[in-house]
Amino acid sequence: MRFNRIVDFFMPGTMRDNPNHPDYNEIRVVVSTCLIGMPLMLLFPPVLYYMDKPISGFIINDVLVMITLLCIKFFGHYRIPMSITALVTYFIIYGWIENSGLIYSPNISLLHMYLLCAIWADKRYGWWLIFSNLMLFGFIYYQTTEVGMDADLYRIVDRPLYPLVMNCLITIFFGGFLAYLQLDQERDRIKIRELQDHKITMLDKAVKKRTEQLSTMRESIATDFHDETGNMLSAITRQASLLKQKLGDHPQAGQIVENIISNSNALYASSKDFLWHLNHDGDNPQELFDYLTAYGQLYYNQFDISFSSIGDQCPEVQFAPSAALNVIYIFKEAMTNVVKHSGAKEVVFKMHCYADQISYILHDNGSWSDEDPTREHYGLGNINKRCEKNCFGFNLFKQPANTYIEISVPTFTAANL
Repeated sequence: MRFNRIVDFFMPGTMRDNPNHPDYNEIRVVVSTCLIGMPLMLLFPPVLYYMDKPISGFIINDVLVMITLLCIKFFGHYRIPMSITALVTYFIIYGWIENSGLIYSPNISLLHMYLLCAIWADKRYGWWLIFSNLMLFGFIYYQTTEVGMDADLYRIVDRPLYPLVMNCLITIFFGGFLAYLQLDQERDRIKIRELQDHKITMLDKAVKKRTEQLSTMRESIATDFHDETGNMLSAITRQASLLKQKLGDHPQAGQIVENIISNSNALYASSKDFLWHLNHDGDNPQELFDYLTAYGQLYYNQFDISFSSIGDQCPEVQFAPSAALNVIYIFKEAMTNVVKHSGAKEVVFKMHCYADQISYILHDNGSWSDEDPTREHYGLGNINKRCEKNCFGFNLFKQPANTYIEISVPTFTAANL
């Protein structure tokens, strides 16, 4: 876990928490290889220093690797610094080989180690170092024969052709084996990714089909509810009105009938809100804003109160499933309170969009009276309770000449729902 945190630290900001980025795996392999190689490279200097051998090349290599990591972190690229590191490392290794026996030098093994690291770090171009190693072996062999070292060592070891052939075969074996392994792993990753994409596509189709079925079901329920319940409520209201006329001078019975009519109308209005939420895109903030705007225009026209609305253009976000219906109930209560208790002549309904929430504001130019601490004030207690239950933000701002109520509703993207 600690190593993963270090790897994440050197990842570019656009890829650090985005495994779906097309270059994520490639960059992560390079970073992890560099982080593993740097401390392992420091195993050499103490031992070689004790043996009175040069160690500056190992330190230079580590510095270049660190520069590569910083280029990845801040610029998201590694090809240029890594290529420079490769060329400098070749130059350093050749210097050690030249001064320690050329084709017979034990430092030849560093070329094999360097090849393995290059292929592992850069699966796309690292295998090209197989050919550069072979060319370097040929040049070292040529240098060995030119200085006459083969004649001096022939009686002790073997002709320089033998170490040349063995080193070339080792490079081809290890390079080819590791390059094929990397290619095979990349093929497997591509197959897994294709399988994941296929499963995601199938799931998207299934979700889309299920959504269409639910939408059809919602429309059917809404239509049936409206036809049956709406007609029954209308019949109850008509019959109660006729009964009120027939009762005539019976004030007590008339009051009961009046309550029946009032409750029937309230139930019908409430059912209209429920049907809208069921049969429309009620989880869409803009749809909800338009619905409340239309309601406000119809409602305030009855009282000669000017009503207008102002809304931001919000991104494509959604509310929780039950949020919209609760917001409707809250603002219907708030709009009623404005008429009853503020004496306002102008009301503005606003919508503001933020990163993780939508704020709806009802602003009037009336003057509200002070609250009575002995009882809930104008339904504000019910509004506050409904906000707490649904995790809405609730703010009430009162001034002598204007008042506004702000309700902040959390939003989600479709992926987070």
